[in-house]
Amino acid sequence: MRKLMLIFLVSAIVVLASWKKPSVTQSINPLLGDISFINKFGHNPDATTDDNLRIKTHLEFVENLLRKKNISNLPASEKIKRNHLLDLLHQYWTAGIFPRNYEYATERKPCFIDKDARICAVGYLVEQTAGRQVAEQINSKHKYEKINEMNDAAVAEWIANSGLTKEECAMIQPMYGAPPSYNYNYISPLYGISSSVLSGINISFNTINGIQISRGTTNATVPEIGLITGAGQLALGIFNLPKEDKGGMYLYTNESQKVLSMLNIGLGTTTLILSTWNSIANTKPKNKTTAWNIYNFQSRDNKIGLAFSLTRRF
Repeated sequence: MRKLMLIFLVSAIVVLASWKKPSVTQSINPLLGDISFINKFGHNPDATTDDNLRIKTHLEFVENLLRKKNISNLPASEKIKRNHLLDLLHQYWTAGIFPRNYEYATERKPCFIDKDARICAVGYLVEQTAGRQVAEQINSKHKYEKINEMNDAAVAEWIANSGLTKEECAMIQPMYGAPPSYNYNYISPLYGISSSVLSGINISFNTINGIQISRGTTNATVPEIGLITGAGQLALGIFNLPKEDKGGMYLYTNESQKVLSMLNIGLGTTTLILSTWNSIANTKPKNKTTAWNIYNFQSRDNKIGLAFSLTRRF
C-alpha cells in the first residue's frame, strides 16, 4: 500500500515540476531592454507578466534616469522645458492609461495613438506642449514607428525645442504587446493533467482518511502523504488562478481555468483537513510504564491516614 502511494506521489511531483511559465523574448524598449523590470523586481518579466506593470515600471525607471543626467551644458530655457516634460511624464505613467497594439499580435510595437484614442508616453508629451492636432498628425504618418525611425519635420522640430534628445525620446518610448486574447473554455493540457492526477490521488486519500478516522486506525502513512498531496493541489490551484484583465470598459478572465483552480483549492484544502484530523485523532497514546498516586485512607482507630503508591510495569 505504501509503495503504491509513493508511486502516485512521485508521479504528481514530476507533473508539477515540469510546469513552467513561458519566457518573454521581446523587451519593453529597444534601447534599454527590460533593465527597468530587472532593476525593480530582480528577475526578467515573462509572458504572464501584466503589460501595464511592465510599461509603468519602464517609464518610472526612465524618468529617474533622465532626472539624474548631467544637463549643466543646456541653456536655462531648455532646462526648464526638460524638467516640465519630465513632470508631465511622471503625471502620465502614474495615471496608468496606456495604448494597445491592436494590429501586431505576435510582436511588441510602439503605438503613438491607438483606436481607443489612448496616447503613448512621447505622444502625451507632444500633446501637452504642442497640441493634440500635432500628435494626431504624427500618428497619421508614424503610428507604429520607433522614434529613431521617424523621419518627419514636425517630430524633429518638437524634439529640438523640448530639452530632450532624440535618443532620450527613444528611451522613453515603450513597445506595446497585443491585447490579451481570451478563450473562456481553454485549459492548458499540462494544467488539466496535473489537476486530474492530484484530484484522483486526493479523492483516494480522503476516502481512506475517512475510513481510518471511523475505525481508529493508527497507520500514519496515509495522513502524512495526504498532507503533501493536499498542499500540492492547493498550491496548484492558487498559482493557476487567473487574474482579471481590464480591456477598455470590461473585465475579462478565463472562466474555465478559474473554476478548475477553485476546485483544486477546495479539494486540496479538504485533503489537508482530513489528513490533519486523521493524524491527530488516531495518534496512539504511549503506555505509561510508571504511575504514582497519593490518596487518603481510614485506619482501624478511625483516623485518617495519607498513603503514596508507585506502580511500574515491566
